[in-house]
Amino acid sequence: MFNRCPGIISPMSMEKPNKQYPTPPATSVTSTGSPMPMYLPDPSIKGVSFDQLLNQRGIRFIHHKAIPCMNVESTTFQAHQPDCPFCDDSGILYYDSKEIWGIFSGNSIEKTFEAHGVWETGTAVVTLPTEYPDTAQADFNTYDKLELPDFTVRLWELKGYEPRPGGLQDLRYPIKNVEYASSITDGVQKFYLLGVDFNITVNGEVEWIPGKEPFYDTANERGEVIGWAYFANPVYVVLQSLRELRITQELIGGVKTARRLPQQILVRRDFMVGSGEKIVNPVVP
Repeated sequence: MFNRCPGIISPMSMEKPNKQYPTPPATSVTSTGSPMPMYLPDPSIKGVSFDQLLNQRGIRFIHHKAIPCMNVESTTFQAHQPDCPFCDDSGILYYDSKEIWGIFSGNSIEKTFEAHGVWETGTAVVTLPTEYPDTAQADFNTYDKLELPDFTVRLWELKGYEPRPGGLQDLRYPIKNVEYASSITDGVQKFYLLGVDFNITVNGEVEWIPGKEPFYDTANERGEVIGWAYFANPVYVVLQSLRELRITQELIGGVKTARRLPQQILVRRDFMVGSGEKIVNPVVP
């Protein structure tokens, strides 16, 4: 059943498997039934035990579900509207954020060095349970996001200053804390201090204090280039599921029943470019 009310997310989610398995037929005329009595412990994998292990020993993620942005010309051409305010030009909308616990089971240290920062392109494998803490079924698709709200990583970025309404400026990720901010103009290095020259908003933006803003050349429409070293919550984007539809059997009340197993997904940090700043006064070469 689909929710047809625009702007409203249906509380319904993926259904939990509950199909009972029939007794398997004999494979040959000489086959006989198993002499094993039904009250012996079931030798199949106990998915619930592993889910409990992840919940008790894992780390907390915020799972943001993804869907392609529907702000397109038509389903035939699918030309995305420029400067889309709904997806910040990323082409992906996110909805229904939920908490879940899991573990990193593999990491890569491959990196790509870019002119405006170090972007992590190495991948990691994350193992996650089949259910959210509220027992709703958890599933993961490409472009879903996994945010680690309890940890921060140190990042750096070069950013040109530009006057904006409210004195606000975004960096690549919402800022938790700034460790270092500096610019060099005409051979002179200048330092900017948190609480003196700028503050951090609740949304993780730089808020320049009036009178403390960096220099901006209105004739050439270019501002000081500031190097930022800051801390932010790491965000991983789902690339794919490593094992599609992991299902096994489990003995429940003497009846073999289908059960989903914990799932492994391949993720990459900074895989997809997030929302970018809209240039107020674009520089035309």
